[in-house]
Amino acid sequence: MKFTRFYTQADWNTPYDSMKFESRTSEIKNPDGSQVFHMSNVQVPDSWSQVATDIIAQKYFRKAGVPAKLKKVSEKG
Repeated sequence: MKFTRFYTQADWNTPYDSMKFESRTSEIKNPDGSQVFHMSNVQVPDSWSQVATDIIAQKYFRKAGVPAKLKKVSEKG
């Protein structure tokens, strides 16, 4: 049985090499305008809208109840 590449190319290290990312700022505010959440340098695919960025930040980055934020560290692989 032989499998051919479909979603990747031989010169990519990871499938993420095919995507471009950019840093954005995400803010979540209450209807009265008070700020609930703010995070700078959220890295998202450049094709995403600001609304998509805010939804991801609201669902996954808010960290309610977590005492401190983690520091980003580069990894191999």
